[in-house]
Amino acid sequence: MEFTNEFKSTRSGFNHTSKLWSSNGELLAVAVCRYLNRTWESYAFQSSMKSAVNQAIENQVQKEKQLQRITRLTKSKRLEIENYLSIINELKELYKTL
Repeated sequence: MEFTNEFKSTRSGFNHTSKLWSSNGELLAVAVCRYLNRTWESYAFQSSMKSAVNQAIENQVQKEKQLQRITRLTKSKRLEIENYLSIINELKELYKTL
């Protein structure tokens, strides 16, 4: 998995945009963090990358929910899906490294 990060200056602050790509080139998630003046991240783009990983996990859960035709997702079923899909486990490991 790979990130592409962009910085954009705005009139009242700046934006950090992170795109998370799978190893086969599929776009998994896009996250934008808007800042008014300063950021207190450990390193640049940290918050937007973490947000992109969380969004990618949620996207994968929703895809599986649609595939299984689940109308109401319970906590136990969500955990089952998260443990079942290897891509979600990879995303969780990636999140730990950020």
